[in-house]
Amino acid sequence: MQIRAFQESDKDFIVSLALRFMDFELMSWRDPDKMVESQLSLAQESVDNLSPGTEIFVAEDETGELLGFLEVQPHKDKLNDIEQGYIVAIAVSPQGEGKGVGKGLMTKAEEWSRQKGYRQLILNVFNNNLRAVNFYKHLNYEIEVVKMVKEL
Repeated sequence: MQIRAFQESDKDFIVSLALRFMDFELMSWRDPDKMVESQLSLAQESVDNLSPGTEIFVAEDETGELLGFLEVQPHKDKLNDIEQGYIVAIAVSPQGEGKGVGKGLMTKAEEWSRQKGYRQLILNVFNNNLRAVNFYKHLNYEIEVVKMVKEL
């Protein structure tokens, strides 16, 4: 497997993986159709208009088959003014599952963060996405903030 910089030809693949962010049970108040629309829109915006400092990396196998992607950017913690690396998005294709693609992309994110001089790397994940939460915990990420929601 190789992890390389994003190319224009990767756009459709990245957008197609946006729906992988919803492979878990959503909270009852979330509209699934709106979530699909939002995820696709966010992914398209990312590949069309990279924010300053944002980088996207793509994982591919030796045949050139795309297996996953990673989007990272600088972040500043507003509570203590620390510069951090931020994983905006990470997704693995069904064909890439179980092949170390996710771990490889996370390693790339950590390398990117260290190269930028960041001592911390952060990400957001839906609590109900237990597969992802457990994956990150296995990589020694800790839960710091929990968003609480009450449906009225």
